[in-house]
Amino acid sequence: MTVVLGDKSRSAVEVGEWELSLRRVDLWAAGQWLTCDDNMAFIGQFRSDVVDTVAWLRSGSGSPLPFDGLSPAATHLRLMRAAGSR
Repeated sequence: MTVVLGDKSRSAVEVGEWELSLRRVDLWAAGQWLTCDDNMAFIGQFRSDVVDTVAWLRSGSGSPLPFDGLSPAATHLRLMRAAGSR
């Protein structure tokens, strides 16, 4: 069973099937699929990472906001670099 929270044309999270201890999680922004590199998540860690990212954005530490004037794909890459993923 797949559950979509939000509107893919604006902002959405699509949670899909389990595969062992991982779950498929796809993120969408402005109609673009952002999790094309890796969409399998350990849910406990994923939840914690989302909370940390939102706190970072709200704190102004990422000022100017990483999505100011950037495409959703470029924003995703910038957030991944900030997290040390790329």
